[in-house]
Amino acid sequence: MIYRMAVYLLIILSLLIYFFNLGAFQVWQPNEAFYADASRRMLETKDFITPIYNGELRLEKPPLTYWLVSLSFYIFGVNEFALRFFHALLGLGTGLLSGILAWLLTKNLKTALLSFLVVVLSLQFFANAHYASPEIPLAFFVALTLTLWYGYYRTKNTALLVFAFLSSSLGMLVKGPVAFVMPALIIFIFLLLEDRREILNKKYYLLTPFALLLGLWWHIYQALVNGKYFFNVFLSENLKRVYAGEDPIYFYLLDTLISFLPYSVLFFLALIWALLRRELRFVVVWTLSFFLVFSLIKQKIPVYVMPAYPAMAVITAHFLMEGPWERLKSFWAVFVCSLFSLVILLGVFYFDLAKGWVLLSLVPLLALLFERKLAPLFGAVVFYLFLLGAILPYLEVHRHCRELGNFIVELDPKGELKTYQVGHFNHNLPFYAKRKIIRDQTPEKGSIVIFELGSFDRCTPLKTFELYKGSESRLFKFMLDAKRKKNFSQFGVCLYF
Repeated sequence: MIYRMAVYLLIILSLLIYFFNLGAFQVWQPNEAFYADASRRMLETKDFITPIYNGELRLEKPPLTYWLVSLSFYIFGVNEFALRFFHALLGLGTGLLSGILAWLLTKNLKTALLSFLVVVLSLQFFANAHYASPEIPLAFFVALTLTLWYGYYRTKNTALLVFAFLSSSLGMLVKGPVAFVMPALIIFIFLLLEDRREILNKKYYLLTPFALLLGLWWHIYQALVNGKYFFNVFLSENLKRVYAGEDPIYFYLLDTLISFLPYSVLFFLALIWALLRRELRFVVVWTLSFFLVFSLIKQKIPVYVMPAYPAMAVITAHFLMEGPWERLKSFWAVFVCSLFSLVILLGVFYFDLAKGWVLLSLVPLLALLFERKLAPLFGAVVFYLFLLGAILPYLEVHRHCRELGNFIVELDPKGELKTYQVGHFNHNLPFYAKRKIIRDQTPEKGSIVIFELGSFDRCTPLKTFELYKGSESRLFKFMLDAKRKKNFSQFGVCLYF
């Protein structure tokens, strides 16, 4: 009874925390800024085919992520909440798919509910669900493709197969061929192990050309229109990463220890246990395929294996429900809950936050007394609450690009003057200033100039702003820099005549 109540409480808290303070923070730079500005421009110009960021072609990724943001801007207005709304929604949707898949595989409701929670509350996944980028949409469409296919495989309902191929097409419109190649590889390996005759199913080969055409039409269009430039970008984004990089082959094994918290270590134990569980074979193949393929690719980024998180969650959840090694599960729960409590305590005192936040540090420890298996999830919830309610508001005080952008709009409401930034470039400024910001050029007379003090002496600043010069996406470093007042600089704004 206590377990069931705890699970339902966690589900409610997860739904709430996914939208808590979602729009309270400015656009993060550099990466989120690309999607904010290009999507705003799409809505204004009605050109939904070719993304333009700061007046420049942005063809690194297909347009579906921009479409989602543009649609959200249309519904909610151009603001930070709208920027991230569909990412939060698709994050929860990915968790739901993980739960559905867990039910199809195990017929265990507890495993299904826990799978949902493990995905949506894992550290890397939660962070990306609050950040506009292609990673969450890709994870959603990969999970949808594979869940629909598995449903087809078990029921032979052709409609499910058609929708699975359609989902892979949408995934390709998020991040290119990987959204088709990886699910196809996973299904192929699974069928080699489980049912080789199914590989010869004609439906797969009849549907594949249509899926590729629907998923790659944008690439074909851009190749025809933007030729050499598009090919260079496409090769850089899809092929150069295969051989250009120096990260070790075990990169993702180490990264998972942090990125898949709060059950990261238990996941590796669960994977060993799952290798002998036939009902988990599909999710084991899914997980290992992503880890092996992207470990062999030279350039490694933590989010590359995130589409495996739904499968990893099913494995972990089923292990928690039915697997052995109860003492290890208990030890890990105590360790990770203590870790969350300690991090909250250190954060409160290091950043000199309101001491009331200390009370949150007690929640993971109290959860251990009632339901030890779920205690790490309660720890994750309060940690994210602390992050969204205390740490990020602390950082927001040190972020002034929105204020700077509003000042530029006040100086030139119609956007008639050229605008330059000298000495540095803040990627989210085009979104807030609602115009192209010219960089790496000498300002012309009759323009607005934003300049790092000491880098431009031809006019007197009307107002100054303190701006961060590093990458805000590296959140931990940004937090330390904000505390130490490091990597910040004063920028003036002037009318240069």
